Amino acid sequence: MRNAADHPDQFRPRTIFRLALGLGVASTLVFGGIARAEDTVLTTAIPGVTAPGIPIVFLKRNMTSSEGPVAAPDGGIYFTEPTVNKIYKVAPDDTITTVFDAHKIDDPKGERWRMPSLAMDAKGVIYACRRAGGKIGVAIVLPEDKARFVADNYKGVPFGAPNDLSVARDGGIYFTDPGDPGQGAARPHNIYYIKPTGEVVDATDQLQSPNGLVLSRDEKTLYAVDSKSEYVYAFEVAADHTLKNRRHFAHLKGFETTAKGFNNGIDGMAIDNDGRVYVITLAGLEVFTPKGEALGIIPVPVKAQNLVFGGKDGHTLYVVGHGNLYKIPTLSQKFTGRAK
Repeated sequence: MRNAADHPDQFRPRTIFRLALGLGVASTLVFGGIARAEDTVLTTAIPGVTAPGIPIVFLKRNMTSSEGPVAAPDGGIYFTEPTVNKIYKVAPDDTITTVFDAHKIDDPKGERWRMPSLAMDAKGVIYACRRAGGKIGVAIVLPEDKARFVADNYKGVPFGAPNDLSVARDGGIYFTDPGDPGQGAARPHNIYYIKPTGEVVDATDQLQSPNGLVLSRDEKTLYAVDSKSEYVYAFEVAADHTLKNRRHFAHLKGFETTAKGFNNGIDGMAIDNDGRVYVITLAGLEVFTPKGEALGIIPVPVKAQNLVFGGKDGHTLYVVGHGNLYKIPTLSQKFTGRAK
């Protein structure tokens, strides 16, 4: 869940267009009254996931940023515009309304880290990775009368830069903290777990720069990606909520090594109702079976940062990234056990 400013070379539109050319681009169509060739991306055929040749449709663009989608109970979604500290609701009919607006910058120094991710519990309470009022952590943001931080430190040490989170069915919360680059070598690089009681558990430190994460359908496995790795990792969820027995779950295609170093464009993750795992990389949306077998890549018109299933029938992938929101019709369906 990085901003373009973190990796400026990674997000050049021409580079993304070249990636899309090999994955299904047709002649120019018009979205929202604006016609651009790079917008015209069609879905590729992935058995059980996407039918071929369906246009990917933009719902909103030209925001300052876009991140953190989570499914709403009515088939819509919520997502954030972190740089202006807003949360939007997208209704099933694609109507977009603002449901949270902080009206000010909470922490100018940490601006890019404000609300990069949302999650929802079984009662409809929305949580966010959050910077506000000098605190950094995981907070309830909606409903506003319940807004508060549920965790902002581990054993007295403040978190660095919480990035993505997943709420389990019992209300426990896993979240990644890749740390703040300004902290140097001492920055944390952990996945933490917040118990429903509020106690924070250091779940694992076995990733260099943890980014996206998602629980499996049965919540016995947690999948996570690392900004410095070409693999998706799987951890066994232990009885004490720590993460054990790390293993390579899947090998990614969307990465490169250049003179500037390793880059995979890794970001958000999702699962569908059949347990398939979706991962954002430089190549697009890479899709894997529950056994980690590669099924194919869904192309994207512009660089993605996060995704979630929604829609009235659960057959829509909503994708956000770099000020854009677009949707992809799917054969696969939203997992019904959690909002994310």
